[in-house]
Amino acid sequence: MCPQKEVVRALPDLLAAQTIDQVKDRVQRSVSAIGFDFFLIGLESPSPGCAGYGVQTNYPRDCVERYSRLQWLARDPVVRHCRRSPVPMIWHRQHFPGEARELYEESAAHGIATGVATALRGARHSRAMMISVANGADYDTRLQSWLTETMPTVQLLASYAYEAIVRIEEAGAAADVGLTPREGECLHWAAAGKTSWEISRILGCSEATANFHFRNIIHKLGVSNRRQAVARALSLGLIRP
Repeated sequence: MCPQKEVVRALPDLLAAQTIDQVKDRVQRSVSAIGFDFFLIGLESPSPGCAGYGVQTNYPRDCVERYSRLQWLARDPVVRHCRRSPVPMIWHRQHFPGEARELYEESAAHGIATGVATALRGARHSRAMMISVANGADYDTRLQSWLTETMPTVQLLASYAYEAIVRIEEAGAAADVGLTPREGECLHWAAAGKTSWEISRILGCSEATANFHFRNIIHKLGVSNRRQAVARALSLGLIRP
């Protein structure tokens, strides 16, 4: 069977991952099956007030540490492309002119010389994610043809990796919040547009009790009001739209 078809058949297994390490292991197996040695996944922070990306990668540690120390993120041509466009990119030496050449040469010395990168945003979460896969092959027309063929598979892999990571993060965040069943019911009805009085009638409690639950919910979710609580709960998967 074609390696890329094998990867596509294995993608549902990626969604069954229970930990980030399992996601990384399954992504590694997929990119290796395609013909790449390295991968890097960057996922935007889930908190609007918190800038930055969470990174999952099998790049050599010293390479990652130097990249962070020299603050290459703002100058990386591949990252710049992924922030601006969802169109997959084949990248190689020529994409790293000027001061970015230092980054390329160091990466190439670690076997990260050519690759494919793509970006996406989730429909439910709208968090930006990029994935870049690479190997140490020298770029030529034959390699360009092969990289072009891999693009659809890499983009599909990115979609599954995104969903797998977000599911795991949501599960962890939801567990940390620790809402009670009654607080969950209040959120559910608030998301449906019900007032405190209407919720009290539905749940068979006083309006004051419903408001008490909402004060606890707002505190636990770290937000300022009921509307923000509903939005935060939706983003965490605590309630469904």
